[in-house]
Amino acid sequence: MSSSLGEKPDSGSIGQTSPDDTGTVTMAKESPPIVWLARLGAVFVAIQAYVYIRWIFSDAFSPIPTGPDEVPTHTLVIIRASEVICIVGVISSIIWLVHRTRKDGKFPTLGVFMMGWLLTCWQDVGVNAVVPVFSYNSAFLNMGTWGEFVPGWVANGPETPAPILYELADYMLFLPLAVVGIDKLVKSARARWPRLNKAGIIVALLLIFLVLDTASEQFLQRQGLWSYLRVNDTWSIFTGTLNQFPLYEGVFFGSVVMVASMCFYLFRRNGDQLITDAGIERLKITRGVAVVRILAFSAVMNVILAVFFLGFNLVNMHADVAPTDVPSYLHQNMCGLAENPPCPHLK
Repeated sequence: MSSSLGEKPDSGSIGQTSPDDTGTVTMAKESPPIVWLARLGAVFVAIQAYVYIRWIFSDAFSPIPTGPDEVPTHTLVIIRASEVICIVGVISSIIWLVHRTRKDGKFPTLGVFMMGWLLTCWQDVGVNAVVPVFSYNSAFLNMGTWGEFVPGWVANGPETPAPILYELADYMLFLPLAVVGIDKLVKSARARWPRLNKAGIIVALLLIFLVLDTASEQFLQRQGLWSYLRVNDTWSIFTGTLNQFPLYEGVFFGSVVMVASMCFYLFRRNGDQLITDAGIERLKITRGVAVVRILAFSAVMNVILAVFFLGFNLVNMHADVAPTDVPSYLHQNMCGLAENPPCPHLK
């Protein structure tokens, strides 16, 4: 993005001449923070487009079967029900966004949050970038995964499928709904305890979401929707079973990453602006402001997730505990699991 994005000229003194100066001096224009972030967001969008296009036009763009092991009936019921909920929820959210935009004459901030998070969905596969440690149930509607087309991916052979409908709703719908609920909860808490400051709110949310993430992951794992197939024994619970769960995932993604993203919405400024909207008043465009806001927010969240997955993969190099009996609909021939060949780059 160039300065033609629409930023207004900086009114500061840099590059200006005094009344006594003679000659012509070109006044420098400094882009506001939101424009710089939007440019970075556009780079991430370009990377996503590259990854998705390569995936869609490859042989890898095909459903991954469940294999010889039969998926339990209750698991199939939950999966299909969740996919219906995802479809209805996403359609409803789009209708709401259109209605709210027409009513208010501008794209809602919650919509910026929703679309910005959706533009980070491509990183979800990053959990397996170096070592295959996580797998969705292949009974989900899937067309394989784009993982192998992400730059820097370590090839391990077969990968876990990406559940298209579930991931779409997870990033676009479920998280924003949680944010709306937490926003109302925080407002109620601050009304009751006026001395409750931002630091107290953040600490409380970190603890709450650590518990919520661990509990919800355990519940859904036990229904057979997914499994952490390799974990570090020291920092995990229920090791050696399909229900094993790495507590470091609960701490850093379920708690730190989630709460960090929520803070952007909870602590809005100037009425209804995200922190990533800094400098928005200097934009001279009237149309396309929502796109700039979405790109700016998505840039920050993409960076946060990239740092998280980098750290997660470093820990995964020491993930040495795997269940002994993994059904085919969960291991999908991934290396080193069940009777599958060992991973070539692992000892």
